[in-house]
Amino acid sequence: MEFGIPVTPDIFLGFATPVMVRAIPNHAAVTAALRAEILAMAERDPGVTVSNRGGWQSRPDFWSWDSDAVEAWRGWVHGCVLRMAALPAGETELSRVDVEYEVVAWANINRTGAYNDAHIHANNDWAVVCYVEVGEKEPGWDRNGMIELHDPRTLSRSSDLAAYGFARSFLLDPQPGQMLMFPAWMEHSVHPFYGSGTRISIACNVRITGGRHSGRV
Repeated sequence: MEFGIPVTPDIFLGFATPVMVRAIPNHAAVTAALRAEILAMAERDPGVTVSNRGGWQSRPDFWSWDSDAVEAWRGWVHGCVLRMAALPAGETELSRVDVEYEVVAWANINRTGAYNDAHIHANNDWAVVCYVEVGEKEPGWDRNGMIELHDPRTLSRSSDLAAYGFARSFLLDPQPGQMLMFPAWMEHSVHPFYGSGTRISIACNVRITGGRHSGRV
């Protein structure tokens, strides 16, 4: 019987959760083009309000936007999905990974004071966020603009043994060209951004539909 990730011969991590943080190399030209497209769309369309507070969110049709930059970004997402799908089987050659999936995506713009409430992405398998631009942070604000993944073990909040990781959230101070992938059921939020410029990201829901590396047993 497999229990989890071994730490010592008789101690293991029983409920580890995979989270990917991937830096895209040589992203600058693509992220600059994505920035221009997203800002132009925000000028034309009022967008929607879901978890965003004070920011702008596009309609959930970004996956189908027709441009070279969006096509490159779709390739980045595909690479993340392949890497995560390869994990359970220990597959190291991504060309051998067989996984099918559907994606719904949208763009986000947060200016000073904007944030996102804690939420999940129900009825999906993975959430992926790509950071396009992060603006200039004003010093003195705790967790300024950070995304926080909340510990899904809610009962761990009853313990104060922080040294074991109980009730410890994962905080990321995003950088341009960075990809974050985590289970869609994991509650997450974005802390208010205080500063100048814009923080632009692209988020998507991934629903696994088939393939030998789907992760379904």
